Amino acid sequence: MSVIEDIKGRVDIVDLVSEYVALEKSGANFRSKCPFHNERTPSFFVFPSRQSWRCFGACATGGDLFSFLMKHENFDFPQVLTFLSKKVGIEMPSKKNKQNNEDVFKINEESIRFYSKVLMSDRGKDSRNYLLNRGISTDTMSDFCLGLSLSDGMSLKTYLQSLGFKEEQMILAGMVTQSKDGALKDLFRNRVMVPILDQDGRAVGFGGRVLDDFVKPKYMNTRRGLVFDKGKILFGFHVAKDHIKEKGAVIVEGYMDAIVAHQAGFRNVVASMGTALTVHQVSLLNSITTDVILALDPDEAGQEATLRSLESSWRILQRNTVNQLPTSTTYRRSTAPNIRVASLPHGKDPDKIIIENPNAWENILSNSVPVLEFLFTALSSKLDLTTAHGKAEVAAPLLRLVSSIPEPFEQDRQFRRVSELLEVSEDTLKASMEGYKRPAERRVNYRRKEMVIEATFDRLERDPLEEYCLVLLIQNPKLDHVASSLRSEHFQRMENREAYGIWVNNSNDTALSGETNDHFAYLMAKVLPIMNMKEKEQALGDSFLRLEERRLRRIKEEEALRLDSMTYDQIIEHENEILKVNGEIETLFRARSNS
Repeated sequence: MSVIEDIKGRVDIVDLVSEYVALEKSGANFRSKCPFHNERTPSFFVFPSRQSWRCFGACATGGDLFSFLMKHENFDFPQVLTFLSKKVGIEMPSKKNKQNNEDVFKINEESIRFYSKVLMSDRGKDSRNYLLNRGISTDTMSDFCLGLSLSDGMSLKTYLQSLGFKEEQMILAGMVTQSKDGALKDLFRNRVMVPILDQDGRAVGFGGRVLDDFVKPKYMNTRRGLVFDKGKILFGFHVAKDHIKEKGAVIVEGYMDAIVAHQAGFRNVVASMGTALTVHQVSLLNSITTDVILALDPDEAGQEATLRSLESSWRILQRNTVNQLPTSTTYRRSTAPNIRVASLPHGKDPDKIIIENPNAWENILSNSVPVLEFLFTALSSKLDLTTAHGKAEVAAPLLRLVSSIPEPFEQDRQFRRVSELLEVSEDTLKASMEGYKRPAERRVNYRRKEMVIEATFDRLERDPLEEYCLVLLIQNPKLDHVASSLRSEHFQRMENREAYGIWVNNSNDTALSGETNDHFAYLMAKVLPIMNMKEKEQALGDSFLRLEERRLRRIKEEEALRLDSMTYDQIIEHENEILKVNGEIETLFRARSNS
């Protein structure tokens, strides 16, 4: 995940804009007088569902959270990245850090090869048998690149040195550690090795499981370092994400559980690696799905981990979960997650259940309960409901959750359940509930289908059309006359918008972030099919028309969101603005039909 996408995942545009502008609710959206020009009536709108803003008045511009800050604070793009990265606690990559990271990735890749080769050799026979006895096939060992670390403590270090890696690089990668006598030795010894990959499929670390259960710790991970942070990774996410988009996510605790699940065909399973879910892990999931099943141990420790995840990561138990601005900038999406909890039989991990009977695993998932049901049971068993303090401790999170239910009848049903559980009158609860009510739920927008399509497109790592247009411009200076009507708003991805800015300024030495420099260099070096100058002019012209069509479609979609919250008289008042955009669309399609 790039710094840009990481920031977008953690900063909500409504939260950000509200720090600079007094926003008021307008249907499902927010509006105010435009901060960029003087006006009598509000024409500036923020759209939470699209994470965008637009001025329908004199400015006639719009964009995302980056473009808002650039315009409001007169920042350039690197300044915006620096500002927001500090705000949400993301470390900006430097050239040195980037090189160190690349060294770590290379060391991890070579370590995977070494460990895998050892496992498949004669020395790995006992370890292979151990894995086979746990139900893991040879093909699965290969698919997940499982391996074996030797007990001598020097084999990996010697192998990496033979490839030219220095001790300092191995230390940065976390593959060696200093022993009591001061010598550097392999960190992992006599363990089954499980490579841990990030969401992009890059090897960031390892998990090691002992072969002798008397050795402690039983499981050991790579230490937190340049590229490995257990709290930012979901094991198996890189291979599960496409399946999660289709079926939702199932979360287990251990990586062996996830491996066996994938082997049995349950490809939407990921592992939290034994900890309560973090905000980073939740952001990975919420970027592609709202349907999640937590398949965790039913014992007290498992319940505690589930409660911590719901409280600290999904913020499901906090007052400001839905449609209410938090007091500080946190990760939040407008679509509330549909979380269910599946209880496992006591003493059985998911891998054992799946190996013994895959149908039983399917039944466990099918019988998962909504998070509210889980909380009724978990909270009531955790606290003493015979005391006023216990009743208050249970009532607070349950009433916050009940107040967020959009359907009035279901909300009323659950409200009565809380009343019965606590053995207090409904009148008493109603008085308490006033403090937990949130603003009206956002209405479902009738353009949902178009938004889902656009949201899917926004998640692409690159935008082929934008890049094609930029490559033609950057590599062919004589084509600048064809792009006279092009402007930065035609580019949705910020790295492309910044590259366009460099092209406009005819400068490649502007002080930019490493990410943007790399991206501009990538565009300069990208190879296109061979074309003569006339064909390039035609290609660039066609690209511009398609980008212009996208821009106008975005305006019309945002206009539809805006009109949805306006009265008839207000619509008539803004008729000229609507007709202007319609005229631009008509001109565009006339140009496309003549091209």
